[in-house]
Amino acid sequence: MTVPLGVATTADVRACAAVLAEALADDPALHRLVPGEHDRHSRVAAVYEGTVRGALVAGIVDVARREPGGPVIGVAVWEAPDRRRAPLVGLRGLPRAVGAVGVRNLRASHAESARYAAARPATPHWYLTDIAVGGAARGLGVGSALLRHRLATIDADGAAAYLEATSPVNQRLYERFGFAPRGRIGGPGDDEGLTTMWRPAQG
Repeated sequence: MTVPLGVATTADVRACAAVLAEALADDPALHRLVPGEHDRHSRVAAVYEGTVRGALVAGIVDVARREPGGPVIGVAVWEAPDRRRAPLVGLRGLPRAVGAVGVRNLRASHAESARYAAARPATPHWYLTDIAVGGAARGLGVGSALLRHRLATIDADGAAAYLEATSPVNQRLYERFGFAPRGRIGGPGDDEGLTTMWRPAQG
């Protein structure tokens, strides 16, 4: 499937957050950052609104649409080199973070976020913080198209890239794009952990 790709603007923030929340709300890694089931979808969407807004300043957000000017069906959120933000640190203001995570969970969530930040390489790199495809468009190659698009630009700039894979299926996809496993960020029992992956500068 060939889909139009472009860069998100502030007008796309809520649409991007909705796609991310739909695809990732039940991800075990996100459950450790945003725990609890009550009103989960709206809380996760609030987190991703902050993430997308932050990335519009500190990086870039690529979007896929079914047709030009149509609704967003895929999102890839990238943080630029030397613009580090832990996943929840990028939320716009403490009230949004408290509302999404809850006062009692804020410290544990911040500690989990800090583990992600500590695992990242010191070498400057583009960081794929999140990528998601809406349910109606999954299996059509939208995620691959988003990856291929941004990695071509990253390669042209002679830059490296980094991400965390949340499942073996995701890891295999990223390996096809030149990412190699680097280490683990363990979760409870370690089966819920993340695999850190590195893609060196090409050429």
